Amino acid sequence: MYEDFMKMAQDSLKPAMKMAENNTALAVKLMQSQAESASELMQSNLAHLQALVQTKDLNAAVEMQQKYIETLNEKMVSAAKENVAAIEAAVAEAGKIFEGSLAEVQAQAKKTVESIEKEMNKAGKAAKKAA
Repeated sequence: MYEDFMKMAQDSLKPAMKMAENNTALAVKLMQSQAESASELMQSNLAHLQALVQTKDLNAAVEMQQKYIETLNEKMVSAAKENVAAIEAAVAEAGKIFEGSLAEVQAQAKKTVESIEKEMNKAGKAAKKAA
């Protein structure tokens, strides 16, 4: 009986463990993305500043600044889209986990109801025989 209880407890924790794994994977992916983006941003800022310092023409410097801002904006939008895609994938996976665990709960509830019905029928037949 104890073993059955422990197995039932472990089985009931499987969806929670899957969700924890899903959330951990998402957090790691987002942290890696942020670290990569921050590193790339620092390197591109440094390169841009070095190029600006070497530029003598004001118009060329303004043009370089505009191009840099456009490129920076594109990179930030791209990073944001990647992060959103990662979050959407994690949410979809969470939905699958939830649906799967809900189906398991429904199946277990159905088995329990069927078991109770069988026991009630047995008890009813036994009561009729006794009367």
